[in-house]
Formats: sequence, structure tokens, C-alpha cells
Amino acid sequence: MDFSERELIMLRKAFVNLEHYVSRRRYKGYDPYDVLTSKFPFRNFGKWPPILAIQVFKRNPLNLRKVFGIPKMWNPKALGLFLHGYSLLPPSEDNKEKCEWLFDKLMELKTPDVPGLAWGYPFPWASPEKFLEAWSPTSVVSGFIVQGLDAYYKKYGDKRALEAMKKVCVFLSESLHHTERDADYMISYSTVKPDFCYNASLLAAQVYALTYAHTQDRSYYEIARKSMETVLSRQKSDGSWNYSENMESGKQRVQIDFHQGFIIDSCLAICEALDYCPEPVERSLQEGFEFYRDYQFKRDGRAVWRLPGDFPADIHHQAQGIITAVRYHHYSRSRRGVELGKNVLKYTIANFQDKRGFFYYRKHKNFTDRTSYMRWGNAWMFLALASMIHAAELQKLDKNVHSPLGREKTPN
Repeated sequence: MDFSERELIMLRKAFVNLEHYVSRRRYKGYDPYDVLTSKFPFRNFGKWPPILAIQVFKRNPLNLRKVFGIPKMWNPKALGLFLHGYSLLPPSEDNKEKCEWLFDKLMELKTPDVPGLAWGYPFPWASPEKFLEAWSPTSVVSGFIVQGLDAYYKKYGDKRALEAMKKVCVFLSESLHHTERDADYMISYSTVKPDFCYNASLLAAQVYALTYAHTQDRSYYEIARKSMETVLSRQKSDGSWNYSENMESGKQRVQIDFHQGFIIDSCLAICEALDYCPEPVERSLQEGFEFYRDYQFKRDGRAVWRLPGDFPADIHHQAQGIITAVRYHHYSRSRRGVELGKNVLKYTIANFQDKRGFFYYRKHKNFTDRTSYMRWGNAWMFLALASMIHAAELQKLDKNVHSPLGREKTPN
């Protein structure tokens, strides 16, 4: 990625301010979905009050968490994102110490009494489809943490991180539901029941792929490859993916948002880890990225809401746009990633970052929700900005990194 001096100053200033904010708070904070940790007994009133409470609190621009006795907490997923971000920065004793602290804290916050190693959210979570108790282990939380462990291991060589990755594979294999049908391979979101959420299945597959790259365990290779190709087979003709699929009826849940970026990211990482990217996979990911760029972002870098909705612009969407753009550029060497990443970065810093360093939650058409969420906004933007800084560092080198996608040695 080519950065001007002015762009680098903007990027580094935004990162330094955010890093100062989150590190002073020891990476602890509120979450959009944390309402069920309240002292008010929402769960005593049946199925729907907890679901409605979550929706009200995540949409309300007035942060009433202190009133309802909701504590600031360490969220394992946020810690995994911070670990990932620090591991992308140039090596230093300070960064290494912070990585070690985050690793140790993650080991403290692991879900107890599961085979291997896994993590979940530190709060109960309710939806019409299921209820998960606090710390219920999932492929999504564990998957993002493993990405941080992998980056940490590659940067600093802490063998405990690799051992942790292997243990997460044990959890995925022994506790989650793996469903094989003909050529399809699907991995569940949680231990509750078999399901097929596209990005969740891919995040589990990515764990296997990243671990395979270090261990050469062929069974991990096959699970990752088959899982990826199963999700790719669900891509629509316009390049997009829906959110999930009913295991019995095959009916898809129509939801196109930042999860499109998750799908692209996981597939890119799996391709690199397995050194596997045949032409159909390459074409599928190119079409997926082009849909993501052309339909899910405005020209000024604002992410649209869940298609076809336009507003609100959400900080999680903004961060994911930067991350996916950087990764697509890294793997494909295409200028398509450069253009999207820079536009989203500039818009996000200008419209979402507070002078105190944190990032706002949502920008509606007529007002901005300025709530600071440690995981949803700050941790994701920490990783996004660190990814950009990492791309800038690569620019100083030869830039001729291995590219399993497109195999372009010069930008197109």
C-alpha cells in the first residue's frame, strides 16, 4: 500500500490516541450486548424480555449502563483483537510485554470445563433462536482469538501460543458439531446444536488452517479446505453471501453486512495457510470483494448499513472495511484494496474518532451515538489501524510478499 507522509501522520496519530485510551483502561469496557449482566432481573420474565432488553440497550444513544448496574468487563474477543493488533506492529519490548499480558489474561478468561481450550463472551446472550450463558464457548470468539495467537506466535515465537492453538483445535473437533453432507462440510457456531452460519463455520476452518501451517496436520488441511469450499458454493451470482442456512430446509437467512468482510478475510487466510487457491476460488473471492467494495461502501468511505438499508454507519462496519481492504491488497496485490482501505480510513477517523482517542458507536443520518464500546468499536479499530500500520511497514520493504490470489507482482 502506498502512503503519503500526510496519510502516515494521520494514521499514526489516530493509533497512538486510541492505544493510549484503551491501555489506560486496561482494555476493559462496555459492550453493546452486555445488558444481561445488569442487576435488574430481565431473565426472570420469560424468553422475550432479555431479547428486547439487548435490542433496546444496543440501539439507545443514552448509555444507561451505570444506572442498571452493568459493569465494565474484560471481553476475551476484544483481548484477542488487541493481541492481534500489537503483534502486527514493529517489534519492541513494550509491545512484547503488552502481548504477554494479553496472552496471560486470555488464559485466565478461558471457558472452564471444556476439552482443549475455548472462549466465549463474558455475558449471557439471547436471540429468538437460542440463549447462551456467559462464557459459552463459540467458534467465533475462539476463532478471532486464535488469529491473535497466530500473529503473536509469528512475531515473538512464544511456544505457548502455538500450544494454545492446538488445544483450540481439540475443542473444535470434540465439542462443536461437524456436519458432512455429500461435498459439504459445516461447523457449528456453538456447542448447543448443529447449525450453519457461514462466517462462523469459516472462522473455525481458519483455526484449523492456521494451525495446519505450523503442524502440517493433514486432517486440519482437509477440514479447512472443505469448509471453505462449502461456503464458497453458497455465493450468489452478484458476488455476495447471505448470513446462514437452515440445516433442514436449506433456506438462507438474508443478511448482507460486515459479515461479507469476515467471509472474504477467512477465505484469504485459509488460502494462504494451506497454500491452496485454485482459479475458481480466486475468482470467487475477487467477485466477493468487488461486491463488498461497490455496494457496501459509499465513495467517501462510509459503510452502508445492512443491505438494502443505508444508515446507520457503524464503527464495526468501518473497521472491517479497513481490515478486509488491507488483507485483500496483501493477498492479491491489487489496487482495489488500496482505494477502499484509504477511503474508509479517512472517513472513519474524521467522523468517528473522539478527541479522547476512542471511536463512536454509530453515525445516524441526523445524529451520532457517541458511546464507547471496548470490543465492538475500539478493539476492532485497534486491529484496523494496526493492520494499516503493518501495510505501511511492508511498503518500506520490497512489498513483494507471497500472493496466493491473483499472483500480481505489480498493482493493477
